[in-house]
Amino acid sequence: MVADASGDHSTAKLWALLGGIASLLSILTWLGASNAAELKNLLSESSPPGSPSASTPGIARPPVHLPGDSGGSGGSGDSGSSRGSGASDTSETPDAGRGSDDKPDPGPTTPPPDPTEEAFKARSPGDCLPLYDTGRGGDTRIAWNVNVPPAPVSCSDARALVRVTATDTTCPTGDGKSYWSYQSVTTGTTRTLCLSRIYHAYYCLLGRQSGESISLGPMTAVACRREPVPVPYNQIMHITGVYRAPAGATAANCRQSAGDRTRYWAWLMDDGATLLCTTIYQGG
Repeated sequence: MVADASGDHSTAKLWALLGGIASLLSILTWLGASNAAELKNLLSESSPPGSPSASTPGIARPPVHLPGDSGGSGGSGDSGSSRGSGASDTSETPDAGRGSDDKPDPGPTTPPPDPTEEAFKARSPGDCLPLYDTGRGGDTRIAWNVNVPPAPVSCSDARALVRVTATDTTCPTGDGKSYWSYQSVTTGTTRTLCLSRIYHAYYCLLGRQSGESISLGPMTAVACRREPVPVPYNQIMHITGVYRAPAGATAANCRQSAGDRTRYWAWLMDDGATLLCTTIYQGG
């Protein structure tokens, strides 16, 4: 009896196993899977989001977009920007983006006016100027008392020391005549004033004495007082009179009376038209 019971039990287990297999095959057929491998794939596809099976190779995951991401292919990690597919290239050079701050090119600028040139242009023939040679240039060049031609004064004014005779590039020469030229650094134009000295009685000039001979600084003017004078001058000459020169005029024509024993030095100025009489200044 025991042996028969054991055999019946084994037979029952076999039939149960066969029934289970049949049920499994029915389920596979219902699911559309013909074998165990297809069943496994079906189970993987049905896994809930976030489960480990969602990262199975071959199963695409949707991209994650951060705020501000264009959705295109990412740029370099430190650029902070990306260039989307089909979008224009917005990459910038270090200076890009400043265009609104750049000032437009003003183009060529007009050079500023040259005040010295303007002063030369403003002087005309007939103008009388408070202008003289200081003597600091010696007897080889003139060092004017101002850097810019001064404003004109009346020709009868005691301050009038030169007269503008022309504004040409070539000026006449001779005792009591000179010129002043200036080339503008702005325009490159050269302006020239032709000048003639105006002498006043009792004014003083610079002289250079060698023995009994004295050469005059005809364009100079100096205060009438005993003080050091610029080299190479060594005398202050005092003007005693300015006369219309007579024919054959000499220093003797400078005497103010028949008994005048003063030592005079005289020069003919203005092309011989003017007699300039001087003495060595003896005052304090």
